[in-house]
Amino acid sequence: MNVGGFIASILLCISWQASSATVSPISDALCRNMTQAGVMDHAAPVQCQRLSLVTFNYVGFDGKQHNDGHLVVLDAVAPYVGHIFDSLFSVKFPINKAITIEHYQGDDDRSMTDNNTSAFNYRSISGQRSLSLHAYGLAIDINPVQNPFVEFSTTNTAIFKPQAGIKYANRMKYRFGKTERGGMAEEVIELFAKNGFQYWGGFWDTPIDYQHFQVSRDMANLMIAMDSQQASMFFKRYVDWYQSCSRFYPQAHSQHKFNDYVEYLKDKLGVSSLSQTYIRSPSRVIQAIQVDFVRSAICVKR
Repeated sequence: MNVGGFIASILLCISWQASSATVSPISDALCRNMTQAGVMDHAAPVQCQRLSLVTFNYVGFDGKQHNDGHLVVLDAVAPYVGHIFDSLFSVKFPINKAITIEHYQGDDDRSMTDNNTSAFNYRSISGQRSLSLHAYGLAIDINPVQNPFVEFSTTNTAIFKPQAGIKYANRMKYRFGKTERGGMAEEVIELFAKNGFQYWGGFWDTPIDYQHFQVSRDMANLMIAMDSQQASMFFKRYVDWYQSCSRFYPQAHSQHKFNDYVEYLKDKLGVSSLSQTYIRSPSRVIQAIQVDFVRSAICVKR
């Protein structure tokens, strides 16, 4: 290799290593755009002041580095979301694109069809009235074409959203005689889980939402009831709890059979809802969070 080629190779390596996601508050301009597009509303459970913009690099399906990844999430989870996408970049896990969903006027179907990775969107669960966890900034959809949403009609016909996702009905990355497929969520379940997004839609029976990672609804309601500092403290403890359970119960960990930290706290407090308990008595929940947790069989889902 000549000197010029050698230097170019070094510079390429350096450029691939230069990935560090940034977290910033939602600007007034972005908040206005989100509101005008119907992505944000005064009735949303979380407002712009509690949201953060995560900016990150990613590797596209073209094999090239892209520096225009953007996701809007709840402030307390933003550093962990940044770590997730830095980790995806470091292993060259491909992302098709990641632009905030006001570019699609909040239309999730359009975003999915465009194979766009997204997060915050004030909307309901598909086909239901209940708010999606996206409306809390606590859910992420990744590569919808490679990881489609699959629902079943009354005649048991599978309906894929987006339609192009039907090519990924077979969930194997490696298939005899076929090209290896990247960007599938099964590869990153653990990465999301150890950064706080323990609930994957691919575990569901119906519908099956391969693109979707989220927290529990009780946890979402708790975190938006808390102020930003409390929510950040809680989420760190949540992540630490998962790591602790992983060390103590490796078999259950490998089988995705973990309860989350919310279940641990509910057991300790003897309550059925952590968020409702916090609303009635914030200090009681905060004190429980501040107590060091110990090895507990509650880690393992029975």
